[in-house]
Amino acid sequence: MSDAPIVITGRAYGRRATLEIAGDTLMWRAQRGAQRVAENIATTVHDVRDARWRNLMWSGGGMIVLALGAMWAASEGIVAGVTMAAIGAGLVIWRWLRPRQLLILDVGDRRLVLRVTGVSAPRARELAARIQRTLASGEAPRVTPTLP
Repeated sequence: MSDAPIVITGRAYGRRATLEIAGDTLMWRAQRGAQRVAENIATTVHDVRDARWRNLMWSGGGMIVLALGAMWAASEGIVAGVTMAAIGAGLVIWRWLRPRQLLILDVGDRRLVLRVTGVSAPRARELAARIQRTLASGEAPRVTPTLP
């Protein structure tokens, strides 16, 4: 990653959130709660305890509806069963085409979960891999980063 600021956008707590990356510095900006309390967390890639990238492409509910529809078609009625199975298949295909993409960072006493937008997914995946490499190598920062 270069030292130019990169912004990963998505949703956290049901609202728009961003994660800005400048070198080793990470700045999380989100709003949580009913009163929209601002949550601004500044840290470095070296202070993150764990980083995970999740690309959730399967719909458990869709698979259950599909299976129940198939069983219903075999035992009760073909029309209703096939309709149910088609709805289940539609849910599975929808989730496969539009997966939920999550970036999860464990920072101090917080777990930051960002539902990443499609355009930010490659950067988020790269950030998670970078943090995991840093954790595995035990690499310390070359210079102490200044946090905003």
